[in-house]
Formats: sequence, C-alpha cells, structure tokens
Amino acid sequence: MEQKSLESLYKEIDNQRDFIITLYKEFIPIKALGPENGGEGEYSRAMKLKEIMEKYFDEVKEIDVTDERVPSKVRPNLIGTIKGRNQNKTLWIIAHMDTVPEGDRSLWKFDPFSVTVDGDYIYGRGVEDDGQAIVLGITLAKVLKELNLTLNINFSLLISADEETGSKYGVSYLAKNYSLFNKDDIILIPDAGNPEGSMIEVAEKSILWLKFTVIGKQAHASTPEKGINAHLLSMILGVTLYEELHEKYDAKNELFEPPTSTFEITKVEKNVENVNTIPGKHTFYMDCRILPQYDVDDVLNTINEIAKRFEAENNCKVEVEVVNREDTTRPTDENSETVKLLKNAIKAVKGIDAKAIGIGGGTYAKYLRSLGLNPVVWMTCDETAHEPNEYVRISYILSDLKVISYMLM
Repeated sequence: MEQKSLESLYKEIDNQRDFIITLYKEFIPIKALGPENGGEGEYSRAMKLKEIMEKYFDEVKEIDVTDERVPSKVRPNLIGTIKGRNQNKTLWIIAHMDTVPEGDRSLWKFDPFSVTVDGDYIYGRGVEDDGQAIVLGITLAKVLKELNLTLNINFSLLISADEETGSKYGVSYLAKNYSLFNKDDIILIPDAGNPEGSMIEVAEKSILWLKFTVIGKQAHASTPEKGINAHLLSMILGVTLYEELHEKYDAKNELFEPPTSTFEITKVEKNVENVNTIPGKHTFYMDCRILPQYDVDDVLNTINEIAKRFEAENNCKVEVEVVNREDTTRPTDENSETVKLLKNAIKAVKGIDAKAIGIGGGTYAKYLRSLGLNPVVWMTCDETAHEPNEYVRISYILSDLKVISYMLM
C-alpha cells in the first residue's frame, strides 16, 4: 500500500462516524451472555455479525464449538478475510462477541442494551468490551473494500466466543484444534488499553478464582451461643486471606499495572431468607491475579493451609473450590515485529511513544503466546469495561483505525 493509498484510507476513515453508530445499533441489542452468566450464548449475535461481515470480506468462515447448555447447541466463532498478495502472512484483529451482564441497572443512565449516542460517546454494555474490536475490524474491512485497495498481506478479523468465562468454546479451543496462525503473523487484540493509546500489553498475570464455603451451625439470632455464625466467620476468613496473601506474595514487577499480585473478595451467595436467623452456611469468592514469578500451586497451597488453620481455630468447616485457573504463559517478545510495527504506527498517527506493559486482566493473548506467537493487546479506551455506563469514544475508534491502517501499509 503506497502513501497515497494510505492518505485515501485516512480520509475515508474520517467519514465512518455514521457507519460506526449504525453498526453498534445492529449487534449490541442482541444479548450475548454465556450460560455461566445466565445467558443463551452468542449464536443470535454471531448470525447478525456474519451477515454484516459477508458484505465486506472476501470470505467468512464459521467454526462452531458444541455446547449442549445453550439453545443453539453451539458457540460460534467467525473469521473474515481480505486476501493480500502474500497469502502466507496475515494481520489479525481478534475480538470477542460475548459480554458480561449489566449488573445493577439502577446505576445506568441509559438502557445498557440499547445504543445511546451522546456527542463523541456511545453507551451500552459491551460497546468497549469487546465491541470496540468488532467495530474496528468490520469498519476497516468496509473501507478497504470500498476503496478497492490491494494489500501486501492478508487482513483477517476473528470474532470469537466465550472470552468472559474461560474461552473453552473460543480462542482456547481454536488454538488447540486449528492451525489458523502462521509464525510471522501480526496479531492485534483490542481488549485493553488507556486513554492515550500508549499502552501495549505484552504480558498477563496468572488468574485464580476460588469459591469458599464456610459451614457453621444455624441458630436463632437472639441465641447466638447456640450457633456458629458462618457469615461472620466468612468475613473474618476473607480479611485473613486478604492480609496474609498480600503479605506473603508482596513482590513488585514494574512491567505490570498494578505492579503487585492482587487478592480480592468479590461475589457472595445468598444464605438465609430472614433477618433473625444466624446462617449456618455462607459462600463467597476470591479473584486472585498472580505475578508470573509466583507458582500458582504454591499460592493455592498457602490458601488451603490458611483454611485448615481457620477451621481448627473457629470450630467450623471451610471448603475451598477452584472455579477457574489460568496460569500465565511466556510474554510477547518486545523486539518482535508486531510490537515494533505497532509502536511505529502509534508514533506516526498519534505522535506519542508507546510502551510495553503487563496487566492483571486475562485476554485471548495468553492462548496464542502458548503457541510461540507474539500477539499484542492494544486499543485506545477509557477502561470502562464491566462498569455501569460503559462507553466508547468515536474519536478513539477513528484514531485506532488509522493506526491499524498504518500497520497494514
């Protein structure tokens, strides 16, 4: 692609505001929640996206992964490709189509599953995470198609399933069962970033989700001496875990933001129905994000030791269950072609120097790094994923489209 073609591409990108808004309105209202989050999967959204993609890509493939829990019985993965002169090398954008639930609707200014436009802002659940990547890939394909530009390499968009709940039916499955990627491919995953667009994610922490069930003895609240308050003990156990884990695993790694391991108490399950009953059973969850220098088995052994000690000291039973575990893989090589290309593109388009970092969040990148590939996670965003009033900025999308176009040059 010559400089003149790149300038034409930039000019056409600036005209895509209305298309971006329309595109969001076509797929965001179609819920795509995994069954773990109370949903029916991504099938309906995938069929709408496939219909759109077929307008702009040379070919669109659908790879279905069987899941008997959802009405469609499959979790779809879509791959759209515009072919370049060199069929052996591809620039990939990898997105996910599933979202998390909206949470407390009373905290939303707008209907989370309607697309609301307010100036430069587009609001809705999933517009950033990971609708932004979907819109980047489809909009770029549209512009390339309409300008009839010939690329030196292929451009492909993979829109995958099940990212929010473990990727068993998404990129993790595809990485194990299909040979989609060549070692020289340039792989961009727009699923994390910062407002400046200066953050290139090359490493991730290990993830460990745990379920704790404390079993005591139910009693009337007016006679607490007859019971063992499982809810109260759970709160004490949670604080104990939080303090001891942070104290033992206190190393810092400045590549990461934040630079430490984190151990956060999150979800709790319903216990008793009424106020005047002491619960005999209480369940809570912990989300652990562990720096690569620590072995996850060691952390898990420490947690089990704390639980056993707590049982003995408090005359209760503590059950510990691993809900999800994702050990970190090797980081992306900071000297790889992909990192260098992206840094140069960000400098050319945005005029800033980007830097490589690690994050605590989990993305598809870890599965591809385990194959020896060098994906990067990057986009420009205000990091509103999973929050009420999640939004994207149209200006960020247009700028990122120019960065990716520069990489294709």
